[in-house]
Amino acid sequence: MNPMRKVGRVALALLTLVLSAGCWDSSEVNDLALELAWGIDTAKNEDLMISAQVIAPFRMGSAEGGSSGGGGGGQDKPYFVMSGIGKDTLDAVQQMQTKLSRQVYRAHRRVIVIGEAQARKGLKKVLDTYSRDPNLKLRSDVFIVKGGTAKEFLNVAYPLEDIPGIGALKEYSQIGTLKEMGLINLLISSISDGNCPALPAIAIGSDTTGPEDTDQDGSSGGEGFRIAGTAIFDNELKLLGYIKGSEGKLLRWIKGELSKLIVTAPIEEEEGEVSLDLNKLRSKVLPRFEGDQIKIQVILKGQGMIRENNTNLDLMQPHNLTIAEEALEKQVETSVSQTITKVQEEFGADVFEFGEVIHRKYPSRWKSLREDWDAEFRKAEVSVKADLTIRRIGVTGPSLHLKERNIQK
Repeated sequence: MNPMRKVGRVALALLTLVLSAGCWDSSEVNDLALELAWGIDTAKNEDLMISAQVIAPFRMGSAEGGSSGGGGGGQDKPYFVMSGIGKDTLDAVQQMQTKLSRQVYRAHRRVIVIGEAQARKGLKKVLDTYSRDPNLKLRSDVFIVKGGTAKEFLNVAYPLEDIPGIGALKEYSQIGTLKEMGLINLLISSISDGNCPALPAIAIGSDTTGPEDTDQDGSSGGEGFRIAGTAIFDNELKLLGYIKGSEGKLLRWIKGELSKLIVTAPIEEEEGEVSLDLNKLRSKVLPRFEGDQIKIQVILKGQGMIRENNTNLDLMQPHNLTIAEEALEKQVETSVSQTITKVQEEFGADVFEFGEVIHRKYPSRWKSLREDWDAEFRKAEVSVKADLTIRRIGVTGPSLHLKERNIQK
């Protein structure tokens, strides 16, 4: 080949690479409004209100050094909230965009919050955009605002985080749940025949008038917010009600979505309690049929370390360790059975995904069950078996304050 022609071809190739490099439709960061949390509420005339918690980049540093003590609590918050109303999600976003000098950028979204009123109306109207737009992040967590609206929640400052939406995500992770899987799980539940969604509930106000596991409306005052149980939906994606926070953890253990849990059990003979810090949690659901009766066995396994022993038992003795394990297993079995029965009787919604297990194991039987699975779920007999292992007891067997004569060897 002619050397000059070869040089010409190389030059042409290099020119093509230069001209085609980069993203043809990219936007400069300075032209984007970065949104980390997103809210959905019902509005008048069947419209939707969409709210976004948007980073104010020029205030990020001032929030940390201000007199408020950090966490976005001062007047110079490192975020602001903007809303729009429309016939659907996209229509509301376009209305919101008219109030912003920068293009809303949703790919960094971490949290989606939904007001209780919208959740009771249903979520079907708001899900389509999340499965259709490739720029939207599916790995986001979804929360229901118990007793409030999403817009109210997004405007609440959080003492420990500059961006409050991130505070919700971190609170949720502290209870041992899998992070950033809420939206994916919601979309999966929405196309399943028998399964119903269960989403974490969050309430405005960090101060409570009673224990976390009381059924409150979630509207207590005070700055911040808290995880306030689990919201139960039917298969039409409409909110039915709530279960307590402790019950929600057990629900996630059954579904294999829990990484840690503390179990406290009384040991009646010793008039005291032991607490086990569990990890490596596993679960198995075994369905079977006796005639037309559905029977389901839930097997829960875990291992961990004793964190507190308020009994007279010397846990360095193997037989005492067995006593503690049996008491802890009994406590788990009782609590899980009560949670399952409560959901069956009060809601009739299969948030445990028992139907999916039956579908996989008995596909032919499932065909006759799926059309009326809510009723069949209510009638199913569910038993629970716990298998817990104490791996460590800490640095001492009995409590150090016990006198030698009081220790149960």
